[in-house]
Amino acid sequence: TPLRTPCRRACRCPWQTAFSQRHSSSSRIQHLLHLADPEVVSLVTLGLVRLRPAIYNSASPRQVLIVGTQGSGTVQMASTLKRQLGLEIEHESTDAAWSFARDGSVSWFHGIRFFAPTSQKEKLDSIHALCSAPQSTHENMGFHPAMYGPPRNKCSYRAKWNDCWKSECYMILLQEWACMSNLSCDINFRANLHQVRNPVHNIESLITKFCVGGLEGSVQEPFVKYASALFPTHDFANDSCIDAVSYFVVMYLEAMVKAREKGHIASFYRIEDSSACAVADAAGLTQLSTTVYEPNYEHVSKLCNDSDVRSAAQNVVGQDRNKVNKGQVSLAWDDFLGGRHGSKRKDGDHELVQRLKRLFAAFSYDPTKILDEPEFSHRFVEL
Repeated sequence: TPLRTPCRRACRCPWQTAFSQRHSSSSRIQHLLHLADPEVVSLVTLGLVRLRPAIYNSASPRQVLIVGTQGSGTVQMASTLKRQLGLEIEHESTDAAWSFARDGSVSWFHGIRFFAPTSQKEKLDSIHALCSAPQSTHENMGFHPAMYGPPRNKCSYRAKWNDCWKSECYMILLQEWACMSNLSCDINFRANLHQVRNPVHNIESLITKFCVGGLEGSVQEPFVKYASALFPTHDFANDSCIDAVSYFVVMYLEAMVKAREKGHIASFYRIEDSSACAVADAAGLTQLSTTVYEPNYEHVSKLCNDSDVRSAAQNVVGQDRNKVNKGQVSLAWDDFLGGRHGSKRKDGDHELVQRLKRLFAAFSYDPTKILDEPEFSHRFVEL
C-alpha cells in the first residue's frame, strides 16, 4: 500500500505563503518527491517505498469539491478533513502541483464554476473587473490565479501580481466561469458538495469582517469589487453595509441552490450538525466503488466505523479557526427590512427577508430560531 502523506495544517490562503515557499530548496525537494515525481522514490528504494501517484496535468478526478460562501466555515472544514481523516484537502486551492490537494478542495471562490451562464459581454466585464484590480484587492478576498496551479504563462512566483499574473487571471477565469454549465472545467471532482451555515449567522460574520464601523458603517472596497463582479445585476456600490453583505450571501446561496437543482452539485450539508465522517460519506469515501484513491477508503472506513466511538471524526465539527465576531453582531428579522441600519431600500421593504426565509426552507433551518447560538454560531469569520 502506498504511504499516506501526513496531513498539513490548513491556512487561510495557501497561495499567499506558497510564493515564498517555492523559493526554498526544501519545498522544491518536497514538491518533486511527493507531488511531481513520486516514482523517483520508488526507483531509488527499489520499490520498498511507494508514494502516492502524482495527478497534476492528468485526467484523474479529485474526490470532492466543497463550496460555501465566505464565513460559512470553509477554513474549519478543510482543517478538519485533513486533521481528522488525513485527507489531502486544501482551502482555496486546487493546485496539486505545489500543494496537497489531490483529494480535493474547500473553497468559496470555486463556486464560480456553478454560476449560470450569462451573456458573453457580462462575463467579460466581470472577469475584467477582477483581473484589473490591484493585488491588495485579491489578498483581502482570498483569490489569486496561482490557486489553480502552475501558471500557463510561466509567471514568476517572485512577483505576487504583475502583467503576467493579470494575463493568467484572464485565462483562468475565462475557463472556470460557469464551466459546469457545459462540463468544460479543467479539473473534475467525483463529488461536488455545498456547505451551508445558518444564513443569518453567516451574514453576521461577514458584517464583522467587511463593515468598517459596524452595521451602519462603510463597506470595504475589495468586498464591493468582488460582489459587483460576481453578481453584476445588483448595485452593491450604493448599498448600506448590511444590505451589501446580505445580498451577496443571498445571491451566492441562491446560485448554489440552482446548481444543485440542475444536478451540478450533488447535495448540501449544514456545518452546524455535520461531522467529518458525514462529509466523507457524502463525498463517496465510505464506498470503495466511489473512492478515487483506494487507500482513502480503507483509512476513512476505520475512522468512521460506528463501533469506534473514540474517533473524533464522528463528532460534529467544532470551531477553532478564525473566530472573529464573538457576539459583536446579532441580527433579527426586522434588521433586514428596508430603511434599517442605513438601508436605502424603501422603509419596511420585505424583499430581503423573503429571500432569506426561502433559503432557510431550502436548507431546513427553522426561521423562528435565528437568534439561537449553537456551537457553530456567529462567532467567527473567514476568507
